[in-house]
Amino acid sequence: MLGKTHFFIGISTALAVLQPQSVPVLVTGISAAAVGSVISDIDSGTSQAHQEADKVMAVTVSVIGLMLFLEYKFHLGIYERLMKNSSIMRVLTGGILFLIICTYGKDQPHRSFMHSLVAGFMLTCCVNIVYPDAGPYFAVAFLSHLALDLLNYKRVKIFWPLKKGYSLRFCSADGWVNRLLLWLGPIALAAELIFSAPAVRLVDRILSIF
Repeated sequence: MLGKTHFFIGISTALAVLQPQSVPVLVTGISAAAVGSVISDIDSGTSQAHQEADKVMAVTVSVIGLMLFLEYKFHLGIYERLMKNSSIMRVLTGGILFLIICTYGKDQPHRSFMHSLVAGFMLTCCVNIVYPDAGPYFAVAFLSHLALDLLNYKRVKIFWPLKKGYSLRFCSADGWVNRLLLWLGPIALAAELIFSAPAVRLVDRILSIF
């Protein structure tokens, strides 16, 4: 599937599965899922894949920047939760390991290492080191990426380092299924945000004033 589809389906799937119960966890979960949903496509091999890698890096940097801005502007409590469950050394260690894995994966063939369960496990461990709250959201979104790509005709080496790739050969990456999911993904995400526990509590608080 294409990048936009992975982005919306990854986030909406993570929210549906994990059901965040507070604003800090909701923002953190969306951010982690956004990165997890597209990070697999950092791998390269063709000029088009290099362009996808650039887009993935831009999305990753933008998401992290937005999360930092929201924390700075609205004091959501993300930093306090981070320091409570982690430390500067853990943040640096997890961040550096994450970058090392992505640097290695960027130079691998498309749909090989970065589209494997091994990469998903390693990257999720890095995220857990940095911020345990974010790990499950990253993992679910990463797995959603693999699941969607398995529907396509091109094989995915999901069990890397084994050489054999797998494909359900159900649809093309940019065909009608991709267009349908790209339409349904934002709708599902919007509904999940509206009916999330933090949003419901906010509405109840507003209604109680009247």
